[in-house]
Amino acid sequence: MTLAFVSRLVLIVTVIFAMLLANVSVATPIETVNNPPIREESRSFTGLPTLVVIGVTSFGRWLTPLDEWQAEIHKLTEDELFVKRWMLINYDPASLERANRAISIIQQQRKAVEKKRKRFLWWYYPSITVIGAGAMMLTLWFQKD
Repeated sequence: MTLAFVSRLVLIVTVIFAMLLANVSVATPIETVNNPPIREESRSFTGLPTLVVIGVTSFGRWLTPLDEWQAEIHKLTEDELFVKRWMLINYDPASLERANRAISIIQQQRKAVEKKRKRFLWWYYPSITVIGAGAMMLTLWFQKD
């Protein structure tokens, strides 16, 4: 497992655990003879529907190649900076020409990955919103009394 995967998994588990802790009541009400227990009709949104939406969006993000594309963009940017630094050291005209060609190839590759990522995000965010809302509605429908 990679470090990014492990850190993402720890974050997801921590958020779900925090949502569960926020939903559990620590204090229990004391029932008296004169005051019967009051049934609370309003439901908070920090229950199962919220956990389902968090799980759906986290799983949806995990299935996508967005993190790999971002890592590739970062790697190509670092490669371009390395070649530019190398050009500052070497003054040979032949090696400068090769470095300029390498920089143009790296920039083309980075722009292609950025374009692919941007195009993917145009449909990813609306679709994950619709899927998350549908999962929340389905969970609320299953929970109704």
